[in-house]
Amino acid sequence: MAVGLGLVAHLVSGGVSPGIPVLIALTALLSMCASLLARINLPSWLLLVLCGLAQQVLHLAFDRLSGTFLLGAPAQHQHAATGLQPGQLTATPLVASGHSPDLMLDTHVAAALLTALLVARADISVTRALALLHRTTSGDPRKAHPGTP
Repeated sequence: MAVGLGLVAHLVSGGVSPGIPVLIALTALLSMCASLLARINLPSWLLLVLCGLAQQVLHLAFDRLSGTFLLGAPAQHQHAATGLQPGQLTATPLVASGHSPDLMLDTHVAAALLTALLVARADISVTRALALLHRTTSGDPRKAHPGTP
């Protein structure tokens, strides 16, 4: 979910998508990290921070692995087309390349917020489903007939 939303955010703001094998590998790596953290009951604020961190990592990975990231100067990847030095700011987005740093930031923040919201809602749904399952298997009088699944 995070990789998909991050990819949409990246493409909408003018970024380039890496190849399908790279996307599959990023999805697998992020899924493994998420499964390690799934057993820990995280507070909502930490979940949001982790989703934001995941979006930042995905943004950097998409830039590096799509071939648009300059190998010699990683800090200059947003300013390469304009000739600006690192640390110089411009009031206008990079229209020539179709890349907007402000829009990129906004869309990745939106992807992080949406991912956190969906994960939190899924957690609530799973908790409710497990409680319902436990109630029906523990001999609750509201349980269905014994022969029905």
